[in-house]
Amino acid sequence: MSKKLAQVWDVLRMVGRGGPGLCNIAVTNSCNASCDFCNFARGRVPDLRWMDADRFASALEILRDRGIRYVSFFGGEPLLHPRLEEMIATAVTMDMVPAIITNGWLLPKRLKRLADAGLKTVYVSLDAASVAAHENNRGLSGVVSRIRSATAQMPGLGMTPIAQVAMSKLVEDYAALAPFLRDLGFVAVAFSYPQQARLGSSSLAWSDHSQLMKFSNSELLDAFAGVDELRKAFPVNNPRASVADMKRHLRGEPEKFVCYGGYKSFYMDWNYDMWRCDAWNKPLCSVWEFAETPLVRDGCTACIADCYRDSSVMLHFAVSLGDAVDRLGEGRIIAAIRALADRRNLTSLAAVADNFKVLDRLAGLG
Repeated sequence: MSKKLAQVWDVLRMVGRGGPGLCNIAVTNSCNASCDFCNFARGRVPDLRWMDADRFASALEILRDRGIRYVSFFGGEPLLHPRLEEMIATAVTMDMVPAIITNGWLLPKRLKRLADAGLKTVYVSLDAASVAAHENNRGLSGVVSRIRSATAQMPGLGMTPIAQVAMSKLVEDYAALAPFLRDLGFVAVAFSYPQQARLGSSSLAWSDHSQLMKFSNSELLDAFAGVDELRKAFPVNNPRASVADMKRHLRGEPEKFVCYGGYKSFYMDWNYDMWRCDAWNKPLCSVWEFAETPLVRDGCTACIADCYRDSSVMLHFAVSLGDAVDRLGEGRIIAAIRALADRRNLTSLAAVADNFKVLDRLAGLG
């Protein structure tokens, strides 16, 4: 059986377990940028840490046994980890699909090694629709030219460049992002929803003081409307249904999709602690205990953390299939039919279809 067919079979086999899961892995809390709206910023972290790469393969084996097939490397700035390429290659060897989120400063220097390690998808952080505004916030003069250099090389290396834009007040006009992102060589954009309060986990990707994150609910609703308007001019990876739920969240209305953080998506930090998500106030366990730790599925809708809420919309159909398989195994045929007949399944499938070109690359199938 070819490797690609084996990957397809593995995904199909995961249906009975609610589909493949994902884990966001913070390999360091160090960062070389000085973003106003992030507490990972240069000089703000007194105790810099790097994940012990010697233990990484053992940790990945545990994650894989629990159904994790997608891993996203971030930080801090993940390219500050000297053994990141080795860690990515380990994930690829285990038939796990890696992505990284980087500020791009070190990309030109490391790009070929990242490609050789098997990396296909690169998210590059951008904060505004102009070079000056972005570089001023990042404290990295010249970073945009480095980003442009890297994205120009990516197609030839079989890599996909996606912009990761934080929804802050630096984005004054969402429509203005389209020509800027296109000029920089990006094929799509994913938005990070603003984190305006302290996160409960070890993640420092938040700010409770930055004026760039001081949104009223009505201002955030306008920002989400801007995201939807941008779709007319440029591919947006955040599912429409997820953005619609974020609007309901802000208006205090019932949301249609629950979060699968702790069930299908997780956060692992540089200490190898496992969290159900960035926002939760205590870890699930150490990764070394993860194999025996009960998963969490409690219908949470407490926050608007994009990397968990967005993925939950796209995972909903797979989870419903897993539920149907479980109900059939219990002899509960009507319950199985109800799980499959849930109208949200069509919305979930539509979200996957909207992102098919990028997801096809992520799955390693195209």
